[in-house]
Formats: sequence, C-alpha cells, structure tokens
Amino acid sequence: MTMSSALTMTGIPPAPARRRAVLTLLTACVFVVGTAEWVMVGLLPELSTDLHRPLPTVGVLVTVYALVVTVAGPLVTLGMLGIARHRTLLILLGVFVAGNAAAALATGFGVLAAARMLTALAHSTVFATALVIAVTTVPAGHRGRAIAMVTAGWNLATVLGAPLGTWVGGHYGWRTTLAGIVILGAALLVATSVLVRPTAPQPAGRPGGEVREILKPKVAAVLAIIVVAQAGLFTTYTYIAPLLREVSGFTASAVTMLLALFGLGSVVGNILGGRLADRAPRAALCALLAALAAVLAAFTLTSQSRWAAGATVLILGVIAAALIPLLQDRALASAPEAPTLVTAISASAFNLGVAAGSTLGGQAVTAGSSLGDLPWIGALVTLAAVGLAATTAARRRRGQPRTPTTCSVQ
Repeated sequence: MTMSSALTMTGIPPAPARRRAVLTLLTACVFVVGTAEWVMVGLLPELSTDLHRPLPTVGVLVTVYALVVTVAGPLVTLGMLGIARHRTLLILLGVFVAGNAAAALATGFGVLAAARMLTALAHSTVFATALVIAVTTVPAGHRGRAIAMVTAGWNLATVLGAPLGTWVGGHYGWRTTLAGIVILGAALLVATSVLVRPTAPQPAGRPGGEVREILKPKVAAVLAIIVVAQAGLFTTYTYIAPLLREVSGFTASAVTMLLALFGLGSVVGNILGGRLADRAPRAALCALLAALAAVLAAFTLTSQSRWAAGATVLILGVIAAALIPLLQDRALASAPEAPTLVTAISASAFNLGVAAGSTLGGQAVTAGSSLGDLPWIGALVTLAAVGLAATTAARRRRGQPRTPTTCSVQ
C-alpha cells in the first residue's frame, strides 16, 4: 500500500465548506489541549498560594504532565488502534473534559496531580488523531497545509490560550480557568460528534503491523532529527526571557512583547511550513534546519543590540514554527502504514527534545557559561540535526541512485 492510499480514505472527500469546518474544529481541539498544558505554568503562583505548597512542589504538576505525555502517549495510541479515529477522538475528548473537571474541583494537591495525569493520557493521541483525520479529509496535494492548520492550534495555545488563561486565573482564580477549559472542551466534544465522520469504512488497526512499521530505520531517522532539532532550539528558547533581559537589556514588559513577536512569527512560519511541505518537503527541511543553526549562531552577536535581538526573535519564531509541519509531514511519510502511531511518537519526540534542550541549557549555565553563550551552543546541537538529515539523504541516494534528492528522511 502506498503512502497516499494509506493516508487518504477511499471515499469522496467532504465538500469544501464542510472540510474547512472540520479542519477548524480539529485545530480548536488541539488549541484547547495545548492551552490546558501550557496554562499551568502561568497558574503556578496561584496554585502555590491556594494549596499552601511551595512553588517547586506545585511545579511538579508541569513536569509530571510532560512525562506522562512522553511515555504514555504512544501506548495509549497503540491501545486504541482498533477503534475508528472519529470515535477515538470522542473518547479522548471525554477523558480530557473529565480530567480537567476533576482538576477544577480538586480539594488537595494529590487529587489535582492525579487529575492532571488523567488529562495527560489524552494529550498525544488527541493531537495524533486530529492530525491524521485532517490529512484524510483533504486532497492529497494539500496534506502539508492541513498539517499546518492543525498544528497552528499549538501556536495559538501558547500566544493566546495560555496568556488568557493566566489572566483569568490571576483575576478570578485558577479553578475558573480550568472550568473554562472544561466548558470549551465539552463544546468541542459535541461539535466533533456532529461534524467529524469517516468518509469511508476504516479498517481495524493492526498493532503488530504498525509496530513493525515504526521500527524501520527511516522512522528512527525522522525521530532523531526531531529530538535533536528541538533540543538545539530549546537550549536557547528555554532561557530566552532572562537572556533578553540580562544580555540585551530589555525590561520585563518589553520581553513580554518580544515573546508575543515570537508568537506572531510562529503563525507566519506555520503557514510557510505547510506550503513548503506540499511543494518541496525534503529540501525545505534541510534548508530550514541550516537556517535555524545560522540564526541561533547569529543570536550570540545580535543579542548585544536591542533592535537586532528583536529582529532575531521574530525570525527565530518563523523558522521554528515552519519546521513543525515539515517534521510532522516527514514523520507521516516515514510510516505510511501507521500514521496515527507515528504521529503520537513524534509528539513524544518533540517533548523529549524540549526536555533535552532545557536540561542542556541549564547545565551549561550551571557549569559557568553565560546566557549569551546558549545560542551558539544551541546552534552546534542544531548542526547535528543537519548532519543527521544529510547522512540519511546520502544513504537514500546510495540505495536509490536513480532518484537524486538534496535531503530525504524516507
């Protein structure tokens, strides 16, 4: 079975208006799930005060959530392969709503932590299922744009959902924020039950076959690129706020505006990445990885100037976001017989890369490096991702000499 036949249902795609409605709904699902994850960071001070726990203790809520997403996401996806995707999405949205409702009503830290872990179980598989439904809803030539639209939900969660939820929590309490997420999640659950339908009978999942598919070397190559690229980015981005304040000399309010600028660049980059994924995914992936390394390296110098630092933050947002649809597209292309599972695993790879980059940046500062050194350290890590992509391309050229390409992860 070819990639297009595996990722495209055999029925007639929905009419354009219905297709746009479905894609918008799937983007909203990703948005609310992403908001539920990221908003907890902004609510930590309120949680610490209300639950009478030290800030580092309530910070465990963020860490535990990420760990559950990374480890349990692929396992949950694997366990639900035999269920039709639209039913899977309904079930997981139900779990998401129940988990957040339990968190909003939690009377103690232990109950809240358990509720967050329950919510995290749905995280990766909601994203993976929404992404694959989106891909199977559109014509084959629009796959990259469908991926970009759905993944835009994550960008909106960071630049709109999380800040708004933090503001609501600061003024009306953290329980109000979670209650709002529950209401939005329930509304999306109802809308999903009405709008999302399989366009053709979906074959039952084949766990054994899908596991064999994702164990192929080409899948490992894509996942490695994702982890290393994200590690390179987050070596710097995790500490971008203190870097901009202490090295560039911006005020706290100016840093907030710059992070919003990064978010604006992310929206543009997401659209760009979707277009590139439809037109020249392999070459674009190599070019953007190289560009990311170059911009990070340049940030070591541009961080010394406010105007140059601001421009660099905007460009960094564009490139970082443009890479996401391309990497997701390459993940799907590497395992056409296991689209949902490989998407869930790639989500874990993104999270692993974030954790690795954050850890590397923290260790570098602890070892005596300055905040201004982090960009060039991140650039070196990103160059490793370029090397991985180039090595994979060389192997493919040796295996398929009649199909030359500048960069491939298939």
